Amino acid sequence: MIRSVVVAFSSGALVLALLSSVAPRLIDSDASARSCYSVWAEAQKMGSHYRHLVYVENDCEYWLQCSLWTDVDPQPPVMVSVGPGTTENRETSGSSQYGDPKAFGACHRK
Repeated sequence: MIRSVVVAFSSGALVLALLSSVAPRLIDSDASARSCYSVWAEAQKMGSHYRHLVYVENDCEYWLQCSLWTDVDPQPPVMVSVGPGTTENRETSGSSQYGDPKAFGACHRK
C-alpha cells in the first residue's frame, strides 16, 4: 500500500515537473507572436453597402494561424494562415451598412 502511494506521488511529481518546464515556453510563444503582428479593418463602399476586410500583417519569423472578426461581424471568426513577412486579408462581411468596422484578431504560431 505504501509503495503504491509513493509510486503514484513520484509519477505525479514527474508529470508536474514536465508540465512546468513546457508551459512557460508555450506561454512565451504566444506572447512573442502577439508582439510581431498587427490587425486592422477596412470598409470598401459597394453601392449602397460596405464590404468589410480584415488584414493581418505578420512581422514574425514564422507562420501564424489567425482568427479574425470585426465588431460588426463577430461570428463566425474567419481563419487565415499568414506567412512570415507577409500580409493577408479576408472578407468578414460582403453587405453591411456600417462604414467603420473595428478589427479584432487572435494569432498563434502555426
